[in-house]
Amino acid sequence: MGLIVVVLIISLSLALIKLWSSQPRGKGSKPYFSDPKNRKLQKRLLILLNGDATTAERLLKQQRQRRPGESDEWYLEKVIYDLERDRRC
Repeated sequence: MGLIVVVLIISLSLALIKLWSSQPRGKGSKPYFSDPKNRKLQKRLLILLNGDATTAERLLKQQRQRRPGESDEWYLEKVIYDLERDRRC
């Protein structure tokens, strides 16, 4: 069971890397795969969404449209913050 979860996370990570690498970069943004901090945030987001990469992509896209020009790290942190805040209520 644990191996299946690891394989799922890796495959979802690769799909998100492909998506994010094709997105325009904001100020101070590094390529996703070169910043280890972003990998941790990506995994955290996928855990919060129970592995739903489609929802992760949609939420990140919405934030990019609302606040253009921010870094990838900022978008990830904002989406994670919003999800955690909504769960506290």
